[in-house]
Amino acid sequence: MAAAAATLYEMLRPRSVYLVDYACFCTRPNCRVPFATFLEHAKLVTFVEGASIDERSVRFVTRLLERSGLGEETCLPPAHHYIPPYRNMEASRVEVELVIFSAIDDLLAKTSISPAAIDILVVNCSLFAPIPSFTDMIIHRYGMRPDIRNVLWWC
Repeated sequence: MAAAAATLYEMLRPRSVYLVDYACFCTRPNCRVPFATFLEHAKLVTFVEGASIDERSVRFVTRLLERSGLGEETCLPPAHHYIPPYRNMEASRVEVELVIFSAIDDLLAKTSISPAAIDILVVNCSLFAPIPSFTDMIIHRYGMRPDIRNVLWWC
């Protein structure tokens, strides 16, 4: 009876999850976009695309930037530095691969963990849904096990 109770307890008790380490993507300084550049760029993009931005909209965007918590060191992806911005699947995929793979490369280098030793992969994104999915791209790129549990969370 005691052995059965101990076994049941082991199976049902909450498992501890530990953060081994983390890594953040840090872009190149040439991707920095100060507020003034962002506003000028927004005006030019709307002009090139045939729309117009009035002074009220400029004031709104300025207030939004000031209150957003973004600073003068905020960066935009390379595709957004063009007029008009590159808004296509290829530019989005290049951006995703740059950010995700750079962060994972740094994390694996810092921890010396083999990708084959990873049991669970959780990826979160709110804007871009490519096929293959982010989790599939990561598993393929790093040669992770085929039985890895993976979750792609969209918010």
